Amino acid sequence: MKINKIKKYTLCSFAALAILHPFSVSYAERADEGFCVRGTSSAYSTEIDKNSYVDGSKYENIDYGIETMRIGLSYGDGAAEEAELENASGLGFLIGFYDENRNFNELAQTSSSKLLAQIKCDGGTWHILPEKDFVPEVEFQESVSELSSSEYEIEGEKREVYGDFSTRAEARKLIKELKISGFPWYDGKGSVLLLDGESEKLIYESEYGSNRLAVFPMGEGSQCAYKDNRYRGGFEFRIHDESHLNLINYVGLEEYIKGVIPYEMSYSWPFEALKAQAVCARTYAVYNQDRFKEYGFDLTADTYSQVYRGTLEANETSDRAVDETAGELVRYEGQACEIYYCSSNGGATEDGVNVFDTSAPYLSGKTDPFEAALDFPLKDWELKRSTDKIALMLQEWGYDIDSVAELFPEYSGTGNVIAINFVDDDGNYLEVRGRSCYNALGLHSCRFTIERDEDDFIFTGTGWGHNCGMSQWGANAMASVYGYNYQDILRFYFSGAYVA
Repeated sequence: MKINKIKKYTLCSFAALAILHPFSVSYAERADEGFCVRGTSSAYSTEIDKNSYVDGSKYENIDYGIETMRIGLSYGDGAAEEAELENASGLGFLIGFYDENRNFNELAQTSSSKLLAQIKCDGGTWHILPEKDFVPEVEFQESVSELSSSEYEIEGEKREVYGDFSTRAEARKLIKELKISGFPWYDGKGSVLLLDGESEKLIYESEYGSNRLAVFPMGEGSQCAYKDNRYRGGFEFRIHDESHLNLINYVGLEEYIKGVIPYEMSYSWPFEALKAQAVCARTYAVYNQDRFKEYGFDLTADTYSQVYRGTLEANETSDRAVDETAGELVRYEGQACEIYYCSSNGGATEDGVNVFDTSAPYLSGKTDPFEAALDFPLKDWELKRSTDKIALMLQEWGYDIDSVAELFPEYSGTGNVIAINFVDDDGNYLEVRGRSCYNALGLHSCRFTIERDEDDFIFTGTGWGHNCGMSQWGANAMASVYGYNYQDILRFYFSGAYVA
């Protein structure tokens, strides 16, 4: 990452946004009872046929050229009134901005090792910004046809925003009511203030209307403390609304992966499993670059993306798993795969199209014989839900149903639930598909059976997670019990893929 020195800088106005996950609901005639039969699959051998491995050398592997990631540490509903950073080396900071190539450009310096960032904003208006790449423009415009529209330049693109709201909550409420894929977006302008963390004296103020400012810690290999964690790289402050700011960490790709691994998989686990996790995490990052472009970053630091908390929990083992796989991705015909992983699948993975509406040959469901070799939390589970509780939980997720009299699960060929059909007391039928059908009920995975006990339904299941892609406990077992390496693990869970 380059650090350039220049004298003046102005940026267009941009405020970060909040995530909304649209609901999936449809009404239809009650389906035939045949779909209620649980699918079956014969158990596979734990011997992997390596003759079926794809030869990746025959494909031209794309070089994505990604060196720096932008990670949202505090954003949206978690935006802070102020953000305090401390250079752990005791040295000061460079003050400047990040350009469109993610290079830091220096404007000034400060010897203060502790900084406090705040904002000064003249107020603005909230709008609804369509979630780009997730909804057709025409379809979105039909949903918001009664709202006024305006055009703004957002992240270098001219974008239409809809409605005028005095608060973020008003915008979010309408987004939920309309069940649309969009974000609350704020058009207010102001400046970012940097204060000395000890004396709280003003050190630097960005130009009015720039809406963002960045700092980079002095000292080779310096790390910054933020809240209870430490991070490498630089930091950008962005105006979120009239009283809150977002904090974005600009960090090298490999350093980012080192800050993910200890929080997604214990460093005490088998080394080959850690290497598989490192390749998965890197592939996820590369594939999803710019996923949250509307916010001004690539990925979040929480479970909306991958958990990333910097360097405190990293150690020599977890770092070495990243170093020994540096640059490697899970690929299919030369391209980075759309990667998913979960804690455990309970005995079988699931087709991507049934989980994330992603149809990819390497995300095909299959029986997993490896997890059975280990004991782990939620390997088996049982939950009870009353009919009234189920109706209430569905309502809280935005579904229009007053009561629940019957449940009819739909199973895939590998025995996972891919939809639940709810019937109310009047015989009306509601179908909920995909992850929503079990997440709305607070179930641990999509692999379960349902039994009726008077006014209660008993859910008996296995596994923890969405069941798509790599099982982390399966990776553990493949490495610790069966002696497979990380390439074997990844080839098993991502059919037809390879590592390069």
